[in-house]
This record gives sequence, C-alpha cells and structure tokens, in this order.
Amino acid sequence: MYLLYLDESGNPDDPSDRHFVLGGAAIFERSTYFVSTALDELKKRHFPSDPPIEFHATDIRAGKGFWRRVPKEKRQDLISELGFTIVDSSQHPGLVFFAAVVEKDNVNHGEQCVRRATEEVCDRFDIFLKNRRRAGDEQRGLLVFAEGRYRERSKIWVSEFRDLGTSWRTINLLSDVPYFVPAKETRLLQVADYIAHATFLLYEKRNPGLFRPLMRRFDEKNGKLHGLIHVGGAPGCECPACSSRRQREDFGTWL
Repeated sequence: MYLLYLDESGNPDDPSDRHFVLGGAAIFERSTYFVSTALDELKKRHFPSDPPIEFHATDIRAGKGFWRRVPKEKRQDLISELGFTIVDSSQHPGLVFFAAVVEKDNVNHGEQCVRRATEEVCDRFDIFLKNRRRAGDEQRGLLVFAEGRYRERSKIWVSEFRDLGTSWRTINLLSDVPYFVPAKETRLLQVADYIAHATFLLYEKRNPGLFRPLMRRFDEKNGKLHGLIHVGGAPGCECPACSSRRQREDFGTWL
C-alpha cells in the first residue's frame, strides 16, 4: 500500500496569496520507517540535547517558536539539508511526490480552491496507482491529511470522488476514507509540509531554491510531470508543470 501524506501551503481565503498548494509524498508502507528515521537522525545531528522538534518549513524560515533561538544562517543551511534528506531517504518507487497548485480567481478561492486541489491530487494519485498495477505492482492507496479547517469537508469530497469519480475519471484504488493527523505527531506529514511549502515558494515568489532538489521525485513518465499540476496557469506558462505538458522533458524557465 502507498500512503499519501498531504499538507497545504498558502491561505485559500487571503487575497494576498495568489496561490494555494496541496502537496505531499506517497510513501510505500515499508518505506515510512526509513523516511522518519532519516529526519530523526537529522534532528540528532543538529540538536542532540533538545527534545523532539517539529520540522515545519515556514517556522524554520521565519525563525518562529523553537527556531527563534537558532541563527538565521544555521536555519538556512538546515532547511536546505532537510530537502536533500527527504529526497534521498528512500529509493524510487518507495517515495513519490505530488502537488496541486491552484491559482486563485473568481471561481477557485476559499473552499472551492481547496476542493479543486484535493480533486486534482486524488485523481493523479489514483493514476499513479493504476500505472503501478499495469507494471505488475498491485497496490492500493490511503490518504493522510494534516489536520486543518476543511477536515470535515475533505472527508465528504474524497468520498464523492471514490463513489462518483472526479471531473475526469473514476477513482478505484483508494482503500478507505482519508485520515487526519496533527503534523507534529508524524515526520511524514512534516515531509508533506516541506513539499507543499517549497512548491508554494516556487509559484508565489518564483523562488526555486527549495523546490529544485525535489523535482526528481515528482511522479513523471517520459518527460511529462504527472505529479505536479498548475490550475489556472496562463497560456504559455513557463512553470515545470505547464511546460512539460506542452513539450516533454521541457521543465520551463522557472528553475
């Protein structure tokens, strides 16, 4: 079974954010231990005498909470190392990234923005699982969300996608209703937080620093990114998602 851990970045209700991102990592069930252990070892190397620390990307970059006492240079080095640790912590196909970026407009904002991102991710995760089956690897999937404001609505949306299909096709391989867990309780949701935040920075700020090392883990086939979708991108958008759909192995100019 693949467990898809998901978190969000960007405020769907705040007009100052132009984008909303739902992103995370699909992790083969036997790989979760290795990913978690890699992040625990990172914590031990840098903060051996401190109690358990949550790796929350926004807090690390802004110096909030525990990170207030950590010098900025060390925080910058750590968040970069965190990305490489996540990418290298398990071998493909044990770790695959997904993200839906919704560019907010008159239709996609607030709750509708979150619903659209959830639908996109569910659809693409199901396609990934179907492709694994065609390759002889019969796996099913389970969604694990970081707890948020749209918890109850998300349960309804995912149930609708399972029973009625998405706007594009039927969903066959999700095993159960989604689960919701506080991000501080599992390293895997902290991985999802990092992926969502890195993707948000790329689209909102055109800052590719955290995203660039993650690129090779996004679901991709024959030079086309399937695991990354940009909803609302303008014609000719040069982001990795839009560029690879126009021309395979072309990931645009943003990186």
